Amino acid sequence: MKIFNDETADIATGIIATRALGDLTNAHPHFNFRKDIMAALVDIYVQPSSRINFEAFTPMAKTARLAVLRMFRDDVSGEYSQNAVILASKRIKRLSYRVDPSALRPWLHLRLREELRENPEDRKRKEEDLRRKEHMREKRKAMRRNKGGAALKEAKRAMHESKKQVRARKVQQEVEKSMRVAEAEVSREERERWYGETLKQVFITYFRILKQKDNIGGLLPAVLEGLAKYAHLISVEFFVDLFHLLKKIMRGQHGVGVGAEEALVTESVSEASDLVSSRVGLRTSLLCILTALHILTGQGEALNLDLKDFFYQLYALIPPLGTNPQIEATRMSTMSDGTRYTVYLTPAEVAAANATRIVLQREAKSGNVAPIGTDTQLDEAMWEETVRSESDLMFECLELMFLGRTKVSSMIRVASYCKRLCECALYWPPKTAVKAIEFVHRLFIKYPTLDRLFSSEEQAGSGLYLKEMDDPDMCNPFATCLYELHWLQIHHHSSVQGAVSRLLDYAKAEEKKHKI
Repeated sequence: MKIFNDETADIATGIIATRALGDLTNAHPHFNFRKDIMAALVDIYVQPSSRINFEAFTPMAKTARLAVLRMFRDDVSGEYSQNAVILASKRIKRLSYRVDPSALRPWLHLRLREELRENPEDRKRKEEDLRRKEHMREKRKAMRRNKGGAALKEAKRAMHESKKQVRARKVQQEVEKSMRVAEAEVSREERERWYGETLKQVFITYFRILKQKDNIGGLLPAVLEGLAKYAHLISVEFFVDLFHLLKKIMRGQHGVGVGAEEALVTESVSEASDLVSSRVGLRTSLLCILTALHILTGQGEALNLDLKDFFYQLYALIPPLGTNPQIEATRMSTMSDGTRYTVYLTPAEVAAANATRIVLQREAKSGNVAPIGTDTQLDEAMWEETVRSESDLMFECLELMFLGRTKVSSMIRVASYCKRLCECALYWPPKTAVKAIEFVHRLFIKYPTLDRLFSSEEQAGSGLYLKEMDDPDMCNPFATCLYELHWLQIHHHSSVQGAVSRLLDYAKAEEKKHKI
């Protein structure tokens, strides 16, 4: 990596060399110098933030990152993924965790969720407990059958293998191992072992980054996105500490600064609410809430942790999200920092991408494979750059809060969310507005007592609706009604009008049913 500040460096040759190393690693992962090639690829794409902004170097880093992504996707055994993750985590540590967020993005595509259904350490602990209980049960049975000392020793001896049996078992294991290698088969136990070690390295790096007190604002979204994805694999003993840390981060109390990806967003966020901090971006706050919800809807249910702060935080985030023009952004831009977002591709860009795809498909059918880029590589590039939009994150949080297994304490809280979602639906793009109306529709189906929000006559004498208050339990939502639905009936987009019509038809049908 001597190309920085070197005007004579040939970047094009470097890109071709990087692509060659990546193709070799993916075509022959059992190659003797696999680790050396992986180390070279990792050194290319894991760079400090100051270096990755070198525009000429960005295509080379992206090429190396895509090669690692292909390996993660195609790795069946888990051994190669573990090697790459260890090399990346060591390099990130050597750079004192001052790296570009793109260094952590490949980890989001590991096959951990498919291979590991629960945390390997928790599973191992359970197996040891079961083995210990079984051993004690056999011991008690032997003592009941033979109360004499000699008989007890004989029972204990019978529970263990002889030296001859141990030697025979080892020989059999060696034979089975050589057969598996010859047949290129990987057992379930081996996959769990490799992926378990990979998961351990991923979480160690994530937690070390979270411990940093400064200058990691740019890494927070990538770390939180990984924790939200692999939350069901986190060991139970870390839940309480992680839960409190998430609260501090989403309120800007952890001593972290905003990163480059959040500077533009947070400048426009209103400071009217104490819950919405200008030091933490909207995406980071949503990921904190989502991670906590995933933890508490899995193994964390037994801990009985209070979600009240997360209900309040999401309620306070909805108005800033209502004025965010990039709420539906799902693609990372091609800017050198690799962290800003664009809402949609322009029609010209879509047409150019489709034309390129058709040309590459024709070349692949005719046997003339283009040296730079294939149809698969285009798909992988789009896959690597795709991120979850803030709209998707928000509605997944709402799903887990109100339609999942999470307990809702009061109907006032549910009604407050219904009212605020309908208010913001007036400003959201059509796709997000339809999602909001359909979500409110599902809430009315699950909680029939919300039908009071359709009538303005029942609100007389109920007090005032405190629209600006960010406490959903104290804003008095039943003092108003969902009059926004009538404005949405004349929305410029037909899909929004259809969603509102279905909701109002449901309300009318329920009203007739109750009258009968």
